[in-house]
Amino acid sequence: MEDNKQRPIESGHIVRHREIPLWGWLAVVAYMMLVDNLMPSEYEGWALVAGWFGAGTMCLANFSSCGRYHCKITGPGFYGLGILAILETMGVINAPGWVTWTALIGLLAVGFGLEYRYKGKEGTCYCNPP
Repeated sequence: MEDNKQRPIESGHIVRHREIPLWGWLAVVAYMMLVDNLMPSEYEGWALVAGWFGAGTMCLANFSSCGRYHCKITGPGFYGLGILAILETMGVINAPGWVTWTALIGLLAVGFGLEYRYKGKEGTCYCNPP
């Protein structure tokens, strides 16, 4: 079975996939938690928008390099949460905090659930068959 970390190209060289490391994800989560708790309220919303769009971009970068199935769902979903944050920051809507948390948990459950259900047996970066 072909290794998911490498793929040969015509010149004989090997191209290695570059995925976002765990510390990159932890940095975005820590940024968003700190921003939500420490920034002045007039900048907090825009900083959270940047965090959601950063997470969406990282997911799509992982999808393009590794093809993880959940990133196909969570990447655009994080962009959707970023758009929700823009609308909240601009005052167009006033959604309570549980709406964002429920959307995030649902998004992660659908993305990882579908990957587990349909792609776990095909061999993604998580599961390489012998």
